[in-house]
Amino acid sequence: MIGVIRLLAVVLQLFVADPPSAPATSVPSNVGEYTGQVLDVERGYIVFATGDALRLAPDARFLDAATGTNREPSVQPGQYADVTLDQSGVVTTVRVSDDPIAAGRPVTDVPRQYVAQATPPFPNPDLIPSATRYPVSKLSPTERVTITVQIPPQTPFADDIFISTDTSGWNPQAVKMQRIDGRRFRAIMDVLPGAQFRYLFTRGSWPTVESDQAGLRRSPRRLVAEGGVALSVDSTVQRWLDLP
Repeated sequence: MIGVIRLLAVVLQLFVADPPSAPATSVPSNVGEYTGQVLDVERGYIVFATGDALRLAPDARFLDAATGTNREPSVQPGQYADVTLDQSGVVTTVRVSDDPIAAGRPVTDVPRQYVAQATPPFPNPDLIPSATRYPVSKLSPTERVTITVQIPPQTPFADDIFISTDTSGWNPQAVKMQRIDGRRFRAIMDVLPGAQFRYLFTRGSWPTVESDQAGLRRSPRRLVAEGGVALSVDSTVQRWLDLP
């Protein structure tokens, strides 16, 4: 009799016990945080110094990495970003910092199917700049551009001055300028009519890039060669990012 009762108890437990838990859903490998140094945010992409570009969600949030507060949806060349990708490989959150960010895996670990290569030999058509509105001149195959800059008086005299451009991948030593006098430098280059690029002055590295009057990072300058024979640009560096 006791054995029968025990058997009935076991059968009853089979009916009233909780159903087995559903197997845990594995997190797709393309979801996670990735960190790297940024070159640009433009046309719906965030482009890293590795040469890779990730697509931004239309409502992607830009946050200050230190405080978590909202900020303008932009990143200056040389800053660092920790990005979060959703299950489709689209960036939904960008945390921005002036210093390297320890969180997240290197951006080079992003699954390749979610990366738009911004470098040759396979440029992404979505990243190709729109056609210029200036026709190429048949009379003048190139346009000579002269850029002159006056630097702050506290600049160390022994330092060289360079031009960093978006067309050079923001290489901080892309174009070395020649000294004219104690505070002025000049660079002369020949470009195709209609060429346009953005640029910043540096002393050879991103920590020494120019800043605005308040000592904060400034937006890149822009130059457009409108198709004339020559173009002269006079600039002034207000301050350097690493100097008071």
